[in-house]
Amino acid sequence: MANIFTNTGDKIFDRNKWTYSLGGIGRDLAYSLYTYFLLTFILYTKNITDAQFALIGVIIVICRIWDGINDPVMGGIIENTRSKIGKFKPWIIIGCITNSIVLVLIYSLPLDGTAFVVAFTFLYLLWDLTYTMNDIGYWSMLPSLTSDPEKRDILTSSANLWAGLGTILANGLIPLFTVGSMAIGGNAITGYRTVSIVIALLFIGCQTLTCVGVKERNVANVPLEERVGFKKMIRIIFNNKQVLWTSLILLFVNLSGALLTAFGTNYIYLSYGYEGSFASIFVIFYGASSAISYLIYPALSKKFSRMGMVRISFGLTIVGYICFFLSGTLLKGTASFAFLCAESLFIGLGYSFFYLVAAVCLSNTIEYNEYMTGSRDEAIIFSVRPFMSKMSASLQQVIITVVYLAIGIKGITDQISEAENLAISNPGAFGGLTKEEYVANILAGADDGMTLGLRIVMAVLPVVFMAVAYVIIRNKYTIDEKEYDRILKELEARHATEDK
Repeated sequence: MANIFTNTGDKIFDRNKWTYSLGGIGRDLAYSLYTYFLLTFILYTKNITDAQFALIGVIIVICRIWDGINDPVMGGIIENTRSKIGKFKPWIIIGCITNSIVLVLIYSLPLDGTAFVVAFTFLYLLWDLTYTMNDIGYWSMLPSLTSDPEKRDILTSSANLWAGLGTILANGLIPLFTVGSMAIGGNAITGYRTVSIVIALLFIGCQTLTCVGVKERNVANVPLEERVGFKKMIRIIFNNKQVLWTSLILLFVNLSGALLTAFGTNYIYLSYGYEGSFASIFVIFYGASSAISYLIYPALSKKFSRMGMVRISFGLTIVGYICFFLSGTLLKGTASFAFLCAESLFIGLGYSFFYLVAAVCLSNTIEYNEYMTGSRDEAIIFSVRPFMSKMSASLQQVIITVVYLAIGIKGITDQISEAENLAISNPGAFGGLTKEEYVANILAGADDGMTLGLRIVMAVLPVVFMAVAYVIIRNKYTIDEKEYDRILKELEARHATEDK
């Protein structure tokens, strides 16, 4: 048996690091367009009732839960894959191409009302299915590239850095080209359709780079000693308690980090105006903090223990959200927006540090799994990561739907949606005003309680979720640095004996 702990050469590692990590840019561009802007697209371009909006929320939750349940199944399929290009690459490229097609279709539907809801349901299910192929394949590949703790930290932070760049670009540029004076075609409908096409092409290009550039271990002629079935998948996940606890940590960390961006766009439009540049400026600051965290994490991880990093991240998050709530309550206009951007630096650093620690914790459960059972099962264990992301997105969707309906924001977005459609069909219907002036009058009639309600939700819930994650990792996760080193040495000794 080959020793999996023999480090690959530096040239191979560097090549894998760059081609693997850069592939994440297109992935997260596409994922961010879909995850963070789909509801915004629907609210500001589609003519639907409150009941239909609530139904869309229910559909998203059900589809996310069902798709998340199927993640371990995809992990099992990948574990059973034997091809000349590896077990991960086939699913990475198949999922990427099919998902890109579905993405463009969703943002190009010329439908409203019930017809849109029906078509949306079908395409949403198809998007989840195709993205799962790519997502499980991509992230399952990471721990298979190296078992060296230092190199794994570097690879994990590098992959998340470039994936984070994709998220930053998406959140920064999509509002700019879909809303306000710089919207492509002068309206959100044309803007979103064009942006979806561009991002789909970038998704395919970046993932092709990964598939061509990464040197993956050849498994075409490696026999399967035992096929990975559904029962085995469930047994692997539930018998490894550290995977279970880490999955809960990822769930609450994801949920904490997602709410700021999930509500942020509408909060900015309501508070500062319907102009994409405001959202873009905010994202630049928030994204900069994430980029900084990914760059400095490897160095900090050498100086501080993982629990030390968790304490730092939790403290930064609390400070950031306290300042966010107070500044939004006490300040108005330009000063309020400036403080919002500054506070996002603290929040972004706190979230990113915690997420990186959780990602490393999950990677380390693979060696723990081999130590306990004799089998690594990377794809199955790493399917927990996207599974928890989808469970988080489901809970996030419930929160968003309830909050938006409770504060009555749809009364405002319905009027803006009508204006966006008129900008295509009848540009002269604004009574001598420009579309931007017409929308500004709509926003002027918004109740101040809407922004206050959003601010309360955005400041309180993320801190609560982060606190839950902190309690779990402090009290239940046991694979600290010392224990992980002990496990590695034990596995090395086992493999040395097997190779004799």
